[in-house]
Amino acid sequence: CGQSCRPEQDWAQELIDINQHHLNVMGVGHPSLDTLCQVTAARGLHSKLTGAGGGGCGITLLRPGATVKDLRDCDFDCWETSIGGPGVQQHFPFSVKEEILEVLNRY
Repeated sequence: CGQSCRPEQDWAQELIDINQHHLNVMGVGHPSLDTLCQVTAARGLHSKLTGAGGGGCGITLLRPGATVKDLRDCDFDCWETSIGGPGVQQHFPFSVKEEILEVLNRY
């Protein structure tokens, strides 16, 4: 990644690449998402489909100061956002409703 990335971006980039590969193997890819990945990889960036279930939407991890011009030139719509948040959380049984615990205990 070079000097412009923080260490946490290194592992995020690797996970994005691995995840996109797995999604393609599962057959949920699309030619437009392959194009997205090719365009961004050629510029040292990392992309994958979002996995939101609606299809046709990908996510690209941009370095600070990176441009979306090349993606727009390929007729992609681009929305900039940020990532981060609490992620997966553990809830203690006494704080979870009984009916939810029943469902979770089935697995």
